[in-house]
Amino acid sequence: MKADSGAKGKFNKKLMAVILIIIVVVAVVVFWQIYVRSSNVKSQVTLPALSLTLIGANGQQKILNSKELGALTSVTANGGYNDTETGTIYAGNFTGVPVLTLLNLVGGITSGENVTFTGSDGYQVTFTYQQVNGQEINTFDPTTGATVQPSQPLTVIVAYYSNDTDIVSGKAPLTVAIVGSQGLYTNGYWWAYLLVKIEIIP
Repeated sequence: MKADSGAKGKFNKKLMAVILIIIVVVAVVVFWQIYVRSSNVKSQVTLPALSLTLIGANGQQKILNSKELGALTSVTANGGYNDTETGTIYAGNFTGVPVLTLLNLVGGITSGENVTFTGSDGYQVTFTYQQVNGQEINTFDPTTGATVQPSQPLTVIVAYYSNDTDIVSGKAPLTVAIVGSQGLYTNGYWWAYLLVKIEIIP
């Protein structure tokens, strides 16, 4: 009887050990599926075919495709403007790459230099050094339309998502956007869309 009891005890211990191992393995698999895999999916950026040319002050040039642009660190914040052509508000939550990050790929920008943004439709707009750094830009309250001074920093980005989807047709795939935590509006002429080139002007 004692021998049988000992054998049963050893069997039970082995069974418990096997069950414990199975539980651990299942927990690891579930953790990977829920947290690791989902995190990787969320971090992926899938953009349509595009080409963005960057030109530095010294003539250095770099052309980014959709994969290269999507791999750069992005920011997401609110912004908008009143589209004077259609009389509608173009506003929301925009995701894209800070312009300063892009300029650093071709040598960066220094005080006294300007940046010209060009769309595929030929539209161009030029920012000063201060403006590309989010300063000296007129901002408006999104509710009242009154001119206000931002209390939080503004960031100029090349946006590829608006409200977590692709930029709207006619402005896609890239647009200049001025965003911040306050969601203030800015003048529409800054928002160069159909963006294809960014050039630093000495």
